[in-house]
This record gives sequence, C-alpha cells and structure tokens, in this order.
Amino acid sequence: MNPKFIELVDKAGFALWEDEDWRPRDAFVDWSSNYDKELEKFYELIVEECVNICVNGMTTQMTSGGAAMRIRQHFGPLQLDE
Repeated sequence: MNPKFIELVDKAGFALWEDEDWRPRDAFVDWSSNYDKELEKFYELIVEECVNICVNGMTTQMTSGGAAMRIRQHFGPLQLDE
C-alpha cells in the first residue's frame, strides 16, 4: 500500500488494522464503520497537500504541468494491490 495513502487515512481518523491475525488479507483500513467525517477529513488533507505543492511551485515559476508532475510524484502510485 502506498505509504502516503496510509499516512493520510491515519491522519483523517480511519480505524486501521494492526497486525491482527484475523484481519482480511492485504487490508489496511477497517471499513466496518461509518466514515462520513473521516472521508471529509481525508478529502481536505489531499486538497491541502495539492494546494501546498502548487503554492510552493508558484515561488519557483512552476508550470501547471510541473505542478501536476510534482503532485503525482508526491503521492506516488496508489498501489492498492501489493
């Protein structure tokens, strides 16, 4: 799983599986709860990180294509399957 994804879902407050033997194979988030608030926070965290990349790029005259490339590099591939 992409480490940035795990970091953001943890910051957003999702319940994460630890090393429990009974966890579903390759599962990181315990989806058995209502995550309406956490999904909203996750969305805000992603937008905030993207905005910060763009704002920081403005000081270096980064193009929109450069910003898109930096955002992709920052988050990396989602890698749902390991």
